[in-house]
Amino acid sequence: MFNIGTKKKTLTVEGMTCHHCEMTVEKALSEISGVKSARADHSNKLVEVQYRGELDMTLVKEKIEKAGYKFVSSNSGL
Repeated sequence: MFNIGTKKKTLTVEGMTCHHCEMTVEKALSEISGVKSARADHSNKLVEVQYRGELDMTLVKEKIEKAGYKFVSSNSGL
């Protein structure tokens, strides 16, 4: 459910090839303060992140790359 005050960002992440990869990226992003949920889709190379407050994109990139994947870009959502 999309809560009031929650923002959404869609990230492009390369290197995810399976469900386990999705779970790894989701877990890494869920460790970031303010992140309410992260949902990855390896077939489309996308990760939808719902968060409150500000999202530190430097930290997002670091978490994704430390998990073994490549952060490509982000687009703001609703």
